[in-house]
Amino acid sequence: MRNIYKCRVCGAYTEEKEHCGEPTEMVLDGAKRVRLSKLMSALLRHIPHEAGLQLDREGWVGVDELVEAIRTKWRNRDAYQWVRREDVLAVALLDPKGRFQLSHDMKKIRASYGHSVRVDVGYQPLGVNELPRVLYHGTIRERLESILEKGLLPMKRLKVHLTVDENTALEVAKRHGKNVVILVIDAECVRRRGFNIYKASDVVYLADYVPPQCIKVRKSYPTT
Repeated sequence: MRNIYKCRVCGAYTEEKEHCGEPTEMVLDGAKRVRLSKLMSALLRHIPHEAGLQLDREGWVGVDELVEAIRTKWRNRDAYQWVRREDVLAVALLDPKGRFQLSHDMKKIRASYGHSVRVDVGYQPLGVNELPRVLYHGTIRERLESILEKGLLPMKRLKVHLTVDENTALEVAKRHGKNVVILVIDAECVRRRGFNIYKASDVVYLADYVPPQCIKVRKSYPTT
């Protein structure tokens, strides 16, 4: 993942070494960015209690509270003493998949999707004119038979994760094994069968359930 910089002129966070015609200031190198992003995802989606965090009903927690928890309560806190409020804001604002949301005043943060802890993010179901034509889901061949029989289920998460970007689906599938398969989902079919689809970010969509009848095409990639 790329380094994060801050513009010395306008204060914007960027991945570029120059902004507003001036050299930018380093905020986070790529390695620290990845480490912090993964930890933020874990704490805001799955294990807030392990750092003494209490998410509200909609999944929000204070940015300063999150930083304090990482630095003082997280079990591996000694490895994260460098974390500042600015680092959390920069990671959230520049996340390429929109994993995080900040409140308008930048005082609160939450995960946009992916929760296993019970929260109500409050997304509204998409109407027929708002749905993408197709959505993608990455998996592996070992799971394909079950999926084609039972459909796509949330499993340990609150919703099924889908994406409008086939490369994103492929990236996700590769995390689970080498024999990857990309499922192509007919979004309108899902809606017609009574199951909602929600937009969580520019890339990621969520569904309550995807019936097997709506999985229209399978794209297999060779083992590498």
